[in-house]
Amino acid sequence: MGYTKEKLMDGDISDKEFKEKYLPFYDNYNDYMVRFVIPDAVAFYISNSYYRNCLCTSKLYNHLNSAVDIFNCRCNIDTIIPTIELILKVKYNLKITETNPLKLEKYN
Repeated sequence: MGYTKEKLMDGDISDKEFKEKYLPFYDNYNDYMVRFVIPDAVAFYISNSYYRNCLCTSKLYNHLNSAVDIFNCRCNIDTIIPTIELILKVKYNLKITETNPLKLEKYN
């Protein structure tokens, strides 16, 4: 999602104030979400699906997009996949063995 003054404010601020004050705030928030919150939540989403036998036969990207949609943030899926894989390994003892369809297995 691109942040614009019209989307975020009622028009009570100047363009300069928006660019210097509010836009950096929203960009920083978005960066935090993409770096820390979203990968952890997506890894939970995938592991929860796996351990509850709810993992459907969709591609990895379908699962990722479904999990990411709730955040309403700009997010390049390709950049967060390595982090998601690491979280799946460390927190949930899982590794991705296939991506189309998504298949997981437990580490020994």
